[in-house]
Amino acid sequence: MIFINTEILLNDIKKDIFSRQDIIEAATAEINGFKTTDIRNLIEDMINRGEICRVAHNRYVRSADVSNKSEYKPVFSEEALKVINVVAKANPYTDFQVWELSWFNEFLIHLVARNIIFIDVESGGCEFVYSSLPDEYLGKVLLLPNAKELQYYSKPDTIIIEKLISESPNIKGRPHEAPIEKLLVELFANKILRTMLSQGDYANILETVFSKYLVDELKLFRYANRRNKKDEIIHFINENTNIRIMKEV
Repeated sequence: MIFINTEILLNDIKKDIFSRQDIIEAATAEINGFKTTDIRNLIEDMINRGEICRVAHNRYVRSADVSNKSEYKPVFSEEALKVINVVAKANPYTDFQVWELSWFNEFLIHLVARNIIFIDVESGGCEFVYSSLPDEYLGKVLLLPNAKELQYYSKPDTIIIEKLISESPNIKGRPHEAPIEKLLVELFANKILRTMLSQGDYANILETVFSKYLVDELKLFRYANRRNKKDEIIHFINENTNIRIMKEV
């Protein structure tokens, strides 16, 4: 492959998040005789040398831009881990994701005192999961509740069973853990969650997440679009935060 000064090449790309095509265009403009068949090796070499990082399918950033960011890995409470084991054992072929209200405390100014465990279950499986929980959970499980029912019947570590929206993002190798992209969308789309958190905290939540953790924006906005919240979230980010989101969302 032709020698390429990748520092110059990256300077020629005027985007924070760029695609394979952007790299091809920069390389073609910089190097006479560059062939598009060389692009795969070029990208892999740049990744291996630590010059760029792949943040989503066909989406790359300069490594320096994400050097201080890490993957979001929330810690399940002991009660949530117990619930996951019970549900998975009783429903081995049912897709479900679990997330907790307390996870948001990392990003909140006004902390939540009571934890809520959400179980999002694939279509048609909510009733089966509900009926499979043992007697020890009676009185603590709410099936598809509305905000008023939650207000009347919630307790510490209340378990809420809701429908898992199709195309909900997931994490390879961690099938029952909701990723950060899903949590951010739920802030705007989940009616129950919106009654629990102050919307005055939303800007701080988003800015903290984007500054500390790697966020797959394509995954985020694909799910937001599925929940009919894409335009609302983009507008909120643009009007209330300093976050720069990529244009191709």
